[in-house]
Amino acid sequence: MLFRSMITLLFGIITVFWGTPSTLGLCLNFAWYLLVLAASHYWFVRRLALPRDDVKRLVLLGAAGVLAVSGVVVFIAVSTVVAAWLGGVALALMGAAEIFAALHHRNKDSSVKSSLRSDWLISGVLGIGTGLLLPFFIAAGPHALLGVSGGGALMSGALWLLSALTVRHDSRTTKEK
Repeated sequence: MLFRSMITLLFGIITVFWGTPSTLGLCLNFAWYLLVLAASHYWFVRRLALPRDDVKRLVLLGAAGVLAVSGVVVFIAVSTVVAAWLGGVALALMGAAEIFAALHHRNKDSSVKSSLRSDWLISGVLGIGTGLLLPFFIAAGPHALLGVSGGGALMSGALWLLSALTVRHDSRTTKEK
């Protein structure tokens, strides 16, 4: 979680301080973000204690795969239209997968909820919102696209940073007791 938060915060900070990005700059920056986000998400989901055939695990890994493919295509295409639409679809699917993971229970009668439930819900809403907004800013250019995606990244990065620190703190206090 901490690695994911650092990636998203770094991407968000780059977008804030980049004054006049070109189309190439947009695509390169967005592509590395999607690829590294996909890799971190894949690594994170693999470390969760989910069975190999669990639907939640498959949906989350599928979304990571879509992020990775989108990153490669954005890198190759070097187009604001492709970056906005494909990046938007990838981020929205990632958000939908996180919302599904938050709301899906393995057993319908199980009252056990994941400790990541609220984080996945918030991150999912942020991802869907960012993904849906991106295509509307195509005409505004690369700076606007980076601004929208960077804003979503900063918000989700702050969320995942707080989540990672909370999990670390909670695990430490459990060991001390």
